[in-house]
Amino acid sequence: MGLLLDFRYALRNIVKSLRFSLLMIFIMVGSLTISLIGFNFIHTIAFSHSSFNHNKEDIRILKVWNSLSSQREFTYSMLDGFKQLDEVESLDSWITIKRSSLWLSTQHYGKHFRASYVDPSFFTFLGQEPVLGRGFKKVDYTNNSPDVVVISHIVWQQLFQGDTAVLGKQLNVAGKPHTIVGVMEKRNHFPIFSKVWLPLKQANMKPDDGIDILYKLPNAEFERTFETKLAHYFYNAIKEKVSDSNKQTGQGVRIESLTLVELNTDGEAVFVFGLFVFGIVIVLFISGVNIGNLLFAKIMEKQKESAIRAAIGATQKRVIQQHVTEGLIYCIVSWIFTLIFTSLGLEILNFYMNVMFGGKMPYWWYWHLNMQTVLVSLLLLAIIFTFAVLLPAYRSAKFNISNVLRDGTRGATGKETTLMSRRLLCVQVSLVSFLLMIASTVGYVMYSIATNIDGEREKGVYSVYLDFDNNDELTNDEQLTLINSLAVGLSKQDNIIDAVLFDSHIDADVLYPNGDIYNDQFISISAESHLFERELLTGRNFNSNDNSESKPVAIISESLANALFAKKNVLGSQLMLQDAMWPSVEIIGVAKDEISGVSGDSRHELYFSLRQTHFMDDSVNIRLLTDNTANEALEDFYRVKMQLSHDLTMYYMFDHYDNHTSMINSFAAIIYVFLIVGGFALTLSLIGIYAMGISNINKSRYEIGIRRAIGAKDSQIMRLFIKKNITHILYGIGTSLLVFGILCYLAESFLRGNVPINIMLEAGALTVVVVLAAVCLALYVPVRHVIKQQPATSLRMD
Repeated sequence: MGLLLDFRYALRNIVKSLRFSLLMIFIMVGSLTISLIGFNFIHTIAFSHSSFNHNKEDIRILKVWNSLSSQREFTYSMLDGFKQLDEVESLDSWITIKRSSLWLSTQHYGKHFRASYVDPSFFTFLGQEPVLGRGFKKVDYTNNSPDVVVISHIVWQQLFQGDTAVLGKQLNVAGKPHTIVGVMEKRNHFPIFSKVWLPLKQANMKPDDGIDILYKLPNAEFERTFETKLAHYFYNAIKEKVSDSNKQTGQGVRIESLTLVELNTDGEAVFVFGLFVFGIVIVLFISGVNIGNLLFAKIMEKQKESAIRAAIGATQKRVIQQHVTEGLIYCIVSWIFTLIFTSLGLEILNFYMNVMFGGKMPYWWYWHLNMQTVLVSLLLLAIIFTFAVLLPAYRSAKFNISNVLRDGTRGATGKETTLMSRRLLCVQVSLVSFLLMIASTVGYVMYSIATNIDGEREKGVYSVYLDFDNNDELTNDEQLTLINSLAVGLSKQDNIIDAVLFDSHIDADVLYPNGDIYNDQFISISAESHLFERELLTGRNFNSNDNSESKPVAIISESLANALFAKKNVLGSQLMLQDAMWPSVEIIGVAKDEISGVSGDSRHELYFSLRQTHFMDDSVNIRLLTDNTANEALEDFYRVKMQLSHDLTMYYMFDHYDNHTSMINSFAAIIYVFLIVGGFALTLSLIGIYAMGISNINKSRYEIGIRRAIGAKDSQIMRLFIKKNITHILYGIGTSLLVFGILCYLAESFLRGNVPINIMLEAGALTVVVVLAAVCLALYVPVRHVIKQQPATSLRMD
């Protein structure tokens, strides 16, 4: 009966103080919703798997860590030896996949998609057949069989508008017609990003082609033994290509067996998840401090009423129960609204992410309210109830009845309780300030990148990655002649404005003229047949005479010229190098600086002539500029390619403008998240400061009345109470500023000057000013409200 009475009493109090009740629910719902959406977002990315295959959590993919050479994956030539390992023979199921990126086109439309070449066991291993049509048959893997393809749901929708008669139609895959034999279920992009699947034919594979090996894990003990055995096998397979110096380093090969999610997150899923959980804990802590302070302040307003109940026989347990019941109602109502808003927020998030990134996301990135999120919401609610409802109720019930009944709200709480509240608020403000400084710095850098990079320059720019067929038949000079003929032929086409050969995988250390290594800032190094759409301040561009028989030359950016030589006029100077093909190169040109994305910062660049750096390789890269559609440019590309003396296979096409748009969308999304979460955290902090101010003012009304009665000015009273409450807040802001400054110093060294320290400090200082101004306002309002009262009103006893 007592609980029912307390429940009715709590409901009456909630209705009577409706604004306070709505504020409490807002804080709880807001903090829980943000925390749950953050949890669901990162849990889906880091741990969630598709429901297409019930055994998918046991699927592992082998990743190679090789410090001896540049080979980082198993090759097709290793497959026969791999099959003969005892551990492989004991596996129930395993498959090989060659991941690729291909240009898919119909008569009316074309687009680049990720693809996988799969072996005959693929659909059995996956445990799922296409929802339309069939999977691959054995006959599809013979070298002379017609080319067939299974497409994903997204390709079916984008290229064929969901036509149910798609089976048997032709799809051009990298310029070759393939017959569509199946359509996979929606969101199935196994293993990670694949949108089309093709048979892994022996005729289409070269010995050095990289492959992925996936298997179903029997048990944890097998995994450790298997990784060790494979590391020995991989080392024996590559040791003939490893130099003697690398063999003596003591480092070697390591094989890791990763889940598909771990592979997508580079094995950092647990670390990333931990960071997000840490952020959730901080938001909850801020929310808990505010809820506790608000409830505590409200309880103190009714302290005299509670003392009267205790005086007429109510036990301490009953007084606590009365206060806890009201908090419990807040928690239950907030939990219901939290689930509603979380579900709605996840639906919006899922829609927004699909609009921004579409088919570029892994197949398990599907956000919705699931059981894990509901269970976490109950856990978070229990934490808030314990520390923000139960604890304040218990602390407030420990009072001296005589003091409360004699003095009203004066003397109801001791200095220890008030000091604890202020210290908690100090920690809260410190965390909020620190998070806001980090968020504002990252957001400012992203905003600077988004506004400084000229996206218009990326329009019509495509990078095409090609493989030489039967590479061993060509010498290095023949390769150069072939790819140069391709570039020249492309430049003469109507739909292609310019074409350049490039290689961005160039390693070298740049030295000062005195021989010291330059490491103050990152240097972008690449080899080009000529500079692509780039203005030269002085000197000339690369030409056909800059080949392996002539002296090595280079073009550098003006920022690098100033950094190394303290001047821009460096034509004819020697650029000293280390761990490169030559000890030095002659500078023949200085390119105009390009903004790297951060305000006031220019990217250091070094270019070599591709004709001098190219060596025997299986692949070549070409960058195209066109003012027409990609399909029209590709028609010209294939037309020129057919005229070459040796065949080339296009395995990847990169759209620079599409990538730029995706990057800008990503930055915008992150900035919006920072604004929402940071703004909400600051709001919580201000509410907590306001609640503390109200509580302290309520306990000091008598003092304020006396001061005003004896002639104290309002401005003096305001300064006194603001100074009394702001001390701990300034400690919190100062602590966060100190930690932020140290991190800025460490980050500037780690980023090698790519983000200048003044940018970070400016963002942090601006954030501190905003936080401090908001804090002063939150302290000013409650004092201003009280000093408007007449002294007689303040001195009247409750």
